[in-house]
Amino acid sequence: MSVVKRRKVNTPNEKQRQLRHIRKLTPTHILELELKISDQQKHRLLKINKHLRLIHNTVLGAVYKNYKEMTRTKKYRHILKLYREDKLTKQQENSEFNKMHKEFNVNFTFARKYGEWLRKHKFTNPDAVTTLSVCEIAWRSMEELIFKGARSVRFYKKGEFVVFQGKQANRSIIYRDNFVTHMRMKLPIIIKKNDLFVEETLSFIQSYKEDSEGIDDLLISDFENGRNLRSTYRIRNNRIVIKQIRGRLRFYLQIALEGHPVPKRNKDGSFRHSFGVGRVGIDIGTQTKAVVSKNEVYLKNLAIRAEKTKADERKEALMQRYLERSRRATNPDKFDHKGRFVNSRKPWVFSNRYLKARKKLRELRRRNAINRDLSHNEDVNYIRSLGDEFIVEEMNFKALQRRTSETTINETTGRFNSKRRFGRSIQNRSPGYFVAQAKERFEATGGSVIEVNTWSFKASQYCHKRQDYIKKDLSERWHKFPNGSKVQRDLYSAFLLYCSKEDFKTTEQELCEKEFTSFKKMHDEFVQETKDDRQVILNSAI
Repeated sequence: MSVVKRRKVNTPNEKQRQLRHIRKLTPTHILELELKISDQQKHRLLKINKHLRLIHNTVLGAVYKNYKEMTRTKKYRHILKLYREDKLTKQQENSEFNKMHKEFNVNFTFARKYGEWLRKHKFTNPDAVTTLSVCEIAWRSMEELIFKGARSVRFYKKGEFVVFQGKQANRSIIYRDNFVTHMRMKLPIIIKKNDLFVEETLSFIQSYKEDSEGIDDLLISDFENGRNLRSTYRIRNNRIVIKQIRGRLRFYLQIALEGHPVPKRNKDGSFRHSFGVGRVGIDIGTQTKAVVSKNEVYLKNLAIRAEKTKADERKEALMQRYLERSRRATNPDKFDHKGRFVNSRKPWVFSNRYLKARKKLRELRRRNAINRDLSHNEDVNYIRSLGDEFIVEEMNFKALQRRTSETTINETTGRFNSKRRFGRSIQNRSPGYFVAQAKERFEATGGSVIEVNTWSFKASQYCHKRQDYIKKDLSERWHKFPNGSKVQRDLYSAFLLYCSKEDFKTTEQELCEKEFTSFKKMHDEFVQETKDDRQVILNSAI
């Protein structure tokens, strides 16, 4: 009689349960360090990457196929009909759908087991932990399709890089002093000279390793006494990321750490960024941001860090246009006589020039993305120096990105109007990412971000002189007062947000009257300075 070995399960004690609960409330940040890789290690890591990509795509393909089979059955369609007509209780609904998912293997259990079988019998290079991680990524893609209304699932293309994701700090990808181990490979870490941020973070990681019990006790004490939770710098997990930079493959270790990142310092040890106190009103558009604080008023383009930024974006658009022309020229069978795509089983044919241009486009996009990220970080740090209360209107940039569903005809020409809205502007300026960065930075430094309701506040329509709402066209960029004076529309909206009431639902009239003279003076100075310097601020009419 064979004995079945069961894995020993350690029951957590009361302290461990409390720590698990607290750690769900603590933020996480990433420390990224470059790895020094030999040619042999590079070859092995690329083989592991290939097998992880194949496991992910195979598992995702199998679950997606099961899902399509399930949706074609009469039973599933009947349950879906009852669900849409609200004839099922919440309990019945969950029970019926879960039964269908289990019957047709549309669940994470099937994805995990199938991924493990593939690792043992077909794609043997990765370890069990990184295989489990790519199975989780595949299942998350299916969850987006099933539960969140995604249109399709995402497969990794040939040549794309998969993240080597660890689950715990002491398994699979393990950080040690100045190196990391994975699959019996020892990968040294490159630490730049005089990098105070990295040195300070690594010293905190070492401190936690040496006295984890004591630091955990202090964290529990903070939680029980209602204080702000301290940053422990405990390693949650590690991952290895492959990036292609200027045509060269580079490998990075990303360490997920518990808590907020350490404040950055200058070479002399002083803090790089200052933290202001007070309100800051922000009116954010698709391409610009208007900022009003106690001592400063300005309007600035989003994500334009240098003069070269616009040229690079134009170059990216031209390169995309060239690639489209080349694809059509080398694949005439893929398009009909009207230029519409025709699905066929013939493989795509790409010229050598096309492949070179595609590499250039990838590098250009990478560079533009980094510039956007750095520009937003710099702007958020400066705004944090103006105040600690960031007031902005709640915006759904995802909706503005989509094409309009309404079809309209131009009365003058009789032609159909374009359905495009702000997709390209939002792609290049990333206003949603700017707000997300502001939330993270303000919360990490003791500030707050307040998003007011756009429909109730109506900052772009209110006039505090008339004490009434005046609807404006999007093309009107200046707000005119009854006495004939005028202010720039975006800056005035930011001023009204700055003067909002304590409940942030409407503007406080007394505060507007009190602060308007100072605001108007700073506004006129900024407008004149912008004209004198011949600065181009998009959609501002200055």
